[in-house]
Amino acid sequence: MNNTELELMGIFATVVDEGSFTAAAEALAMPKSSVSQKISRLESLLGVRLLQRTTRRLSLTAQGEVYVEHCRALLTLARGAHLAMARLREAPAGRVRVTAPEATGTLLLGKIVAEFQALYPEVVIELTLCDEQLDLVGQGYDLALRAAPLKDSSLICRRIGQVTRHLVAAPGYLAARGTPRHLAELAQHACLVHSALPVWPLQEGGWRPRGACVSNSLLALRELALHQGGIALLPYHVCQEDLASGRLCTLLPEHPIPANPFYLIYPSREHLAPALRTLMDFVAERLSFAPAPGDGRRDHQAP
Repeated sequence: MNNTELELMGIFATVVDEGSFTAAAEALAMPKSSVSQKISRLESLLGVRLLQRTTRRLSLTAQGEVYVEHCRALLTLARGAHLAMARLREAPAGRVRVTAPEATGTLLLGKIVAEFQALYPEVVIELTLCDEQLDLVGQGYDLALRAAPLKDSSLICRRIGQVTRHLVAAPGYLAARGTPRHLAELAQHACLVHSALPVWPLQEGGWRPRGACVSNSLLALRELALHQGGIALLPYHVCQEDLASGRLCTLLPEHPIPANPFYLIYPSREHLAPALRTLMDFVAERLSFAPAPGDGRRDHQAP
């Protein structure tokens, strides 16, 4: 079956329900001759006669009586699909597949998603947490939250703020190993390095730490730092509570660390489903990231 046959089935059901080629042509906004030709084409495709034609009336053959019920069922399904899409255009509903960094999703998104679903219970959010950049289109994701634009230039990036970062260590580690006062002294310390950031932006051109531990998990690096495993470079939302409580200390404040822009990334700005559009606005308003300087929060193509 192809699209042409589906079209012909709809025309046939309309002819039967309207009772004549003339009335069907008016309902379909087609010439009467075209309707007649299409019914003849359908009969040729099926190899059966569906209608008995006289100058005064149409009547169904035995085969036509069976076939028209299937055609009517098809039209009912099509109308139902159209109504479902109309409802989805009007109100947030359906599934939204989201991917986000592990730390952001674990520490920040749980509360936001819970609040969102309390307001929009018809939306189902499928959340995948990983620090690797996934293929949004190839793997069927609607939205990614990232601290850097994805490499795919066809994607749309919406900058929603910036993530500040801190060089931190536990007081016990510093008591045992000493507190570095200059960048050069970091070379004598155990550094906890995220695999996606092997070079720390502590000077022009960056500074490459001696990795006592390399991990793809910021949360694992935070735990290592808390347990006196070394010095880590962590986003503020990962270590905020530890800094406030004194479990971690900030190091080398004279070396300002550039903030990372944070983005919502999605495949296309065309025909955004209400569920996705509403979720993006909801997340952008509630994520606790500092606004980026001059951030107009406009969408742009990924570089």
